[in-house]
Amino acid sequence: MSFKVLTEQIVAQHHSLLRRELPYLSQLVKELAEQTSEGSSLGEAEKLCNKIRTKIETHLRDEETLLFPTGIALEEGRIPPASDMDLLARLQEMEQEHENCGKGLQLLSQMISAQPESEARNKTLSTLQSIIADMDVHVEKENTQVHPHFLELMKNAPATH
Repeated sequence: MSFKVLTEQIVAQHHSLLRRELPYLSQLVKELAEQTSEGSSLGEAEKLCNKIRTKIETHLRDEETLLFPTGIALEEGRIPPASDMDLLARLQEMEQEHENCGKGLQLLSQMISAQPESEARNKTLSTLQSIIADMDVHVEKENTQVHPHFLELMKNAPATH
């Protein structure tokens, strides 16, 4: 599969799901925190949720505005978009972000699961679990297909000096 097709599928399927579900999850966690007692850990869960959301949204933006267009341009033999960013270093950071976001989402799931059973808790947990399940597939595709393909394209790119 071409880099372009692969990345277009990731954006259409996985990035769009995150853009839709992360704001919804943030709202659910906020509402759940508002419904619980002061001594609950949900204030921390809300902060963690917002931090994860911000990290993921930045990550998606970097992929869609820099990494993916660069790979597509190289694949098509065009000059990639100009950037001051070290793309190979950013790629390594992205793989670390994949791992960290996965850990953060699992921790958030544990924090929500520890709350007393309620409709709001169950809805929040269900939404979170669907995000985690999709992220597992999403990250696997990027780490095992997109990133190696990108590295190969960069390795074979003509020098632009």
